[in-house]
Amino acid sequence: MSVCGLPEFRLHATPESVARWCIGRDGTLAPPPAEGDALPLAYLVFLRVQPILGLSIHRHLARDPDRGLYGGVTYAATRTPRVGEAFVATAEVTSRREVESPRGTMVLRSLATTYRDGAGPVVTETVRMVDLPAGPPADPARGPARPPAHEPVAVIAPLTRTQVAWLTVETGDMNALHLDIAYAAARRYPNVVIPGTLTVALIERELAKVLGRPLARIDLRLTAASYPGEEYRLHAAAKGDGLGYELFCGEELRAEGSAA
Repeated sequence: MSVCGLPEFRLHATPESVARWCIGRDGTLAPPPAEGDALPLAYLVFLRVQPILGLSIHRHLARDPDRGLYGGVTYAATRTPRVGEAFVATAEVTSRREVESPRGTMVLRSLATTYRDGAGPVVTETVRMVDLPAGPPADPARGPARPPAHEPVAVIAPLTRTQVAWLTVETGDMNALHLDIAYAAARRYPNVVIPGTLTVALIERELAKVLGRPLARIDLRLTAASYPGEEYRLHAAAKGDGLGYELFCGEELRAEGSAA
């Protein structure tokens, strides 16, 4: 049993499951991948524990999902995970702190989930979660408007609500903010919100094309919410032994980070 009260769970990355996840990521039907193909790191999502074990991670972490945000994530692999593999996953809260804001006290948490095989850890997923202060809904924050610091490498076509639905069902992320447009409007969002798990999957896909091989590490920091129907531009440049990247919608920065 981990310190956050979540029991370990077993995740089998079957070709059929990966194919369903790819429908959400890519918006197209395609044959399932072959066993042994490289498994994208972003397939490994801690929220999968919810349908696997039939529990609410928000309840286990004493979070209010109406006030919870996905601040970012880091994936780090010791080797390339493969389609067809089964992993045993354990999760623990590695940090929790309170930060004062003009609206009140925010709670920042980091939850680390380690996916293991019989030989040891394969991938660690560290999710940064933000709990907003209690109170009435406020207008969502906008990302900074600034020129890109890196060269353009890809244009990502607008996502659809159908893609969001496929992705959330496959990953276990059933927050109404991603699925129910009336609920999102009540929270003062202009549309359903694209899950951070989908944003990082898209970025990983494009950066792997740039590098010509699967990523061993990717870090994502979200700067603002994104919505279906928007076109994105991905910019990247060499940084150390990997890449630094930025994701823009128009002139607004929506996400940034690094990959190796």
